Amino acid sequence: MRGAVVMAAGAGRRMGLIPKSLLRRDGEPLLLRQLRLLRAAGVERIAVVLGHHAPALRAALQQCGPGVSLAVNPAPDDGPGGSLRCGLAALGDDVDEILVLLGDQPLLELQDVQAVQAAWRTRPAGVELAVPWHDGQPGHPIAFGPALRTAILRAEGGLGVREWRRAHPQQVLAAPMDHARCTTDVDTPEDLLRLQHAHGVRLEFEGLSPRVRPAGPAGP
Repeated sequence: MRGAVVMAAGAGRRMGLIPKSLLRRDGEPLLLRQLRLLRAAGVERIAVVLGHHAPALRAALQQCGPGVSLAVNPAPDDGPGGSLRCGLAALGDDVDEILVLLGDQPLLELQDVQAVQAAWRTRPAGVELAVPWHDGQPGHPIAFGPALRTAILRAEGGLGVREWRRAHPQQVLAAPMDHARCTTDVDTPEDLLRLQHAHGVRLEFEGLSPRVRPAGPAGP
């Protein structure tokens, strides 16, 4: 069984307290775009982790179709490890290939997801985690199996994959990428400007509250 966890629990404070995964690219919320890519890559079970902005994300996910479960992290500010544990628990223990990606990756394409899947499936013996890597930076989606799933579920607080990766470098496969799609997310209005200037991709705030919309050219 192939599964995935989409991390969408953040508050979006640096973006003006908006749910970043509901920013729209070409009229499609980023969160639904991620689900579409995962389904096209053959992922059978998806858990979306909510925290801040859970009501708005639930409303958007009414369109997501079957095979998607929602997991709410009651303490989303404690770190990504806690959110990941919520998602892994929602996936169930019969998933043997797990992808983890962010809800606010605007450049990700199907071939990027497939490249990480291929790296994981052809990994050398002893590798427990496959990570896309570009220009010295790790990205998402990452891929792992039951052994690392168990280790993450046993961790506490905000501890998660990042800490495990740093502690077990010999068990990590860094999959080189010749582009920044896997390492690009958006945190600030300035990131939206850079995204538009560098890649020609414009994200819109359609449907998000004007009260929290940050000023800048990324708005309508």
